[in-house]
Amino acid sequence: EYVNLRLVAVYQEDADFSGTAESDDRTVRTGRTDAAHYVQVTFTLGSQYTVNTNDGLIPLSSVRAGEGQFLSGASMEHKCLQWAGIDGTFDGGSLKLFNQTLGQTCAPAAAMCTSPSAIPDSFVSFNIPLGVDFFN
Repeated sequence: EYVNLRLVAVYQEDADFSGTAESDDRTVRTGRTDAAHYVQVTFTLGSQYTVNTNDGLIPLSSVRAGEGQFLSGASMEHKCLQWAGIDGTFDGGSLKLFNQTLGQTCAPAAAMCTSPSAIPDSFVSFNIPLGVDFFN
């Protein structure tokens, strides 16, 4: 059994080459701002565990993330509760921009804060949204 955390940054597609002919092919580059950041958590779960039928495998109220040099000084936030719109404070109101960035055709199809209701193969993947330009 293992736990893996992967930081994912999805950048805005920028097709404007500002007059430079970098290629005659359909080439796309990314912009430097408005990146959507999220953490993908993956782990295996032993067969002795089952999914809670009421709350799912991962209760959204238990998911917290933040930034800081040490855990004691980190500003931890309930990212999945914010994402679900329960308190309407996801990343300072940038939910629309975050969704727009993730909605690009070049972006991974990643569902945020979706707790699995079943784990037939014992592999769990869970995405925690951090916000737009979270590490800038």
